[in-house]
Amino acid sequence: MPEKRAHRAPAGLGRAGGHLWRRITEGLRLRPDELALLEAACRTADDLAALERALKKAKPVVTGSMGQERPHPLYAEVRASREALRRLLGSLDLPEAAEGLGSEWDGLTASSRARKASRIRWSGASRRSA
Repeated sequence: MPEKRAHRAPAGLGRAGGHLWRRITEGLRLRPDELALLEAACRTADDLAALERALKKAKPVVTGSMGQERPHPLYAEVRASREALRRLLGSLDLPEAAEGLGSEWDGLTASSRARKASRIRWSGASRRSA
């Protein structure tokens, strides 16, 4: 079986994005659409890291326009970036470790495992005869 080549990381990724790229592409061949999603996720990871660094330096509470105390606006940006990253990575449908399921399930994506389980369930193989 030919060895899988690593995908070259896009130019301009920071530390967080580069780390994410390496962890995900290690041993995987991704389609061009998956690479585009992964690049967006890696850039989002870099943005999130920058926001988190800025938030560490900021006060957690700021004064609002009417003099009231309110949470620093960076909290909302960090939360939104985390959600965006979660969605981007979720849309990649990467293989997960299938611990305890046996070798026939190893390396399957979540949707592939679901299809396989559905075929088994509806094939009647798991039904008891009455």
